[in-house]
Amino acid sequence: MQYYGLAGLVLVIVALILLAVFRAGWRLGWLLPWLKGNLLLLGVLFAGALAVVAWELQQFKTLEPGANVATLEFRKLDPQRFELIFTAGAEPRSIILEGDMWQLDAQVLRWRGLGHAIGLQDGYRLHRLKGRYMALEQQRELLDAEHAGVLHGTPGWRDAWYWLDRLDGGALLETDAFVVRFIPMAEGARFGIEIGETGLTPVPMNRQAMNAMQRSE
Repeated sequence: MQYYGLAGLVLVIVALILLAVFRAGWRLGWLLPWLKGNLLLLGVLFAGALAVVAWELQQFKTLEPGANVATLEFRKLDPQRFELIFTAGAEPRSIILEGDMWQLDAQVLRWRGLGHAIGLQDGYRLHRLKGRYMALEQQRELLDAEHAGVLHGTPGWRDAWYWLDRLDGGALLETDAFVVRFIPMAEGARFGIEIGETGLTPVPMNRQAMNAMQRSE
């Protein structure tokens, strides 16, 4: 009986609230302007979301198999600490990496359905460079700084590729990721990065890079 009584009390409160609402605005003259205002607000938010998507898309480049997409050159600063001169366009960029090895990630968009049918080409964006220690204890300490080495200016919370990946793609676009894993860093080593349909390929451009590649095998 107790819960019947509590349910009845809640229903009385509901009835009083509804009575007050209808007495205050029973003509509903406010409803149409309210709906219109909310639709306008949704329109502005939707336009803002599309603007963010447009900004994201312009950062991607057409995936052309066999193209050299970046050059990496390492300069040793201290034991297990390197300056990386990263070039993927006109302006080289200096990135400090800590560890024994390096890794490069790329975000890939693959068109499906209508996009593929009308000839839209898959795209890529170089995403992150990071160092890695061979010793597990050192690597755990490095995990806190994994945000370093991001190669584009998009924070994770508005990364369209990230959210599309979390939504498990769709009929129009699918996400993919390319990774160059765990190549040893070495003083003076210079690598080119080639892209293909299925991944990134590091290409040694001098003796130091070739020796580093051999150590990773």
